[in-house]
Order: sequence, then structure tokens, then C-alpha cells
Amino acid sequence: MNKGNGDMHWWLGLVDLLAHGGVQHSAVKLQRVHLSVAEESFRILETVPVTRPGGARVVRVWHHGISRLSYGSVAMAGAALTRITDGYLRERDDRNVNKS
Repeated sequence: MNKGNGDMHWWLGLVDLLAHGGVQHSAVKLQRVHLSVAEESFRILETVPVTRPGGARVVRVWHHGISRLSYGSVAMAGAALTRITDGYLRERDDRNVNKS
């Protein structure tokens, strides 16, 4: 295998590792922490009479919806990247086995 192909294989392996272990799981964990911290703020806002009549609840619903959409999109992108690199790495490995 020449140096160029080895470098490409190394980079694909790194992307696969980061996408699978880093992006997907981190997005899910960050979402949990983000929503948990935000929930505390919204609970406080609901105790303030001026923000109580619907304002805090509406903002909470929008905030949580947008947050879930954002973190879910990042996790999905990580999953897609993992599938792409897995398929490419598997195909390269199959080609290398057939050559030998």
C-alpha cells in the first residue's frame, strides 16, 4: 500500500472513531445537560408573576423543541458519517483481502 492510501485509511479511521464515539454520544449527553440546566431557569421564571401567564411556558416549549432538533441533527449527522466511513473502510478492506 502506498503512503497516500495509508494516510487516507488513517483519516477515515479517525473520522469513524470521532463520529461514532464522539459526535453521536456527546450530542445526546450535551442535550441532556443543556435541557436540565435550562429547565431550572424556566422553573425560576415560572415563579415570577410577570413571566408566569404563559410566557415562560411558551419560551420553554420553543427552547426545548429547537434544542432537541439541533442536538438530534448533530447526532444524526454523526450516525450518517459513521455509516459512510464504515462502508468505505469495509469496501477497502474487502478489496485488499481480494488482492492478496
